[in-house]
Amino acid sequence: MLRAISRPLVIALVVGAAATAQVDRHELGLRLRTFEQRLGACADRGRQVAALRELDRAVQAFFRFDLAAVARAIDAADVRLDAAPPEAAERFARSTQLALAARLCDPKAGAVAFTLGAAFAAAGPCPEGLLLEVALDGDAQPRVVVPVSALPTSGVLPLAEAAVGDRVLKWSLRLGDRVVLQRRQGLSLAAELAPRLAALAAKVEEREANGTLEDASAAMLARLLASMTGSPTEETVLPGARLLGDAEAMLAADAGAPFFGPARPGEHWVRVPLRRGAATVRIAVPAGGDAAVLRPVVVAMHGAGGSENMFFDSYGAGAIVDLCRSRGWYLVAPRSELLGGYDAVELVEALARRWPIDLGKVLLVGHSMGAAQATAAVVRAPGRFAAVALLGGGGGVGKGRGLAGRPFFVGAGERDFGRAGALGLHRALAKAGAAAEWREYEAVEHLAVVQFALPDVFAFYDRALQPAADAGK
Repeated sequence: MLRAISRPLVIALVVGAAATAQVDRHELGLRLRTFEQRLGACADRGRQVAALRELDRAVQAFFRFDLAAVARAIDAADVRLDAAPPEAAERFARSTQLALAARLCDPKAGAVAFTLGAAFAAAGPCPEGLLLEVALDGDAQPRVVVPVSALPTSGVLPLAEAAVGDRVLKWSLRLGDRVVLQRRQGLSLAAELAPRLAALAAKVEEREANGTLEDASAAMLARLLASMTGSPTEETVLPGARLLGDAEAMLAADAGAPFFGPARPGEHWVRVPLRRGAATVRIAVPAGGDAAVLRPVVVAMHGAGGSENMFFDSYGAGAIVDLCRSRGWYLVAPRSELLGGYDAVELVEALARRWPIDLGKVLLVGHSMGAAQATAAVVRAPGRFAAVALLGGGGGVGKGRGLAGRPFFVGAGERDFGRAGALGLHRALAKAGAAAEWREYEAVEHLAVVQFALPDVFAFYDRALQPAADAGK
């Protein structure tokens, strides 16, 4: 769903000037991630099932391009996790969204404008006496308090004394002494922003033709950072201040000098040059990097309309990141382009020239369209992947040459519209002699299947890699 429901739905802004609901992908992503966190923590199976029914409605609304209905359904799913329904004031508050005029700002500019608008139509009127309070992390008191009598309501957030960095913006709606809603989102602050972005753009123009990983990545980041200063379309909460510093460091070094490598752990957005074109990738590099120690890599392929951020930010609020981190594995999430794509084997080989990736321990996971893409990658080069997990989607295996004995995990939700395709794929793999496991998740729909399946997927990976570990003893 949507860059955060099929892409991670996380950040594009609509500073609405009308009272009609104009939900943006950023808001959807924030709502989805919060819901996924609560869904994972909910111990009441009955509430989970009720929430998943509402989430299925969100998926259906996404494919109708009705984003307001998506927001309403995600909210309804979130409400189902509570013991009691919300009161009228909270119901109104839950329908709102806060949109900033920019996600990357220079605090010397003094302020950034914001608008409190409707993500979807509220069930009732705006409560009398409602106040909007906005603050940054570390603030003892709100930086601004705005009375809300109708939507949209606009204001400005003072930034003149704010510390630079990737900050957390906190906003709440209050009635008297009672807070009826609390939300958080990102805001990046960087000093001397305009001249730094101009210098970055000039350096990119000078170096982009070099074709190195650093030069291609810096060019991508320069465009992304520039978009964050206007009406952003980025779909995730980006660490804009850090990325600006990273891009400057990449281009400050001599041409060809490496910036990325095992000694720089954490999450990075990179543009990887390939024989034809390049691939946009989000990568998680494990800590304790040693160029002499080869590590497994998980290549995560997102669903239709998605992006490299999907597995990091959604699909269980980025649960796969912790699963890889706890094992010391690399996580690579490539973006599937609308026109053209990438060769998974070539991409991993290109990454392995920079990071110590074990090419004998390449693991795939794909959801929906990504499951079909992962299947196609394995059919083209079955010997290059140690284990493959395919969730909520199908794909053809042709004559299945080279698949005999290859480990596959195929899963779908009981209410998943991709169930039939996934089951058909599992049967085709079994017919080809693959060691294919099938798992169906009760009451689960198309989107949440990844969240519910990931623990089983990683247990499957552990089993698949164990023979190699035993052989090395």
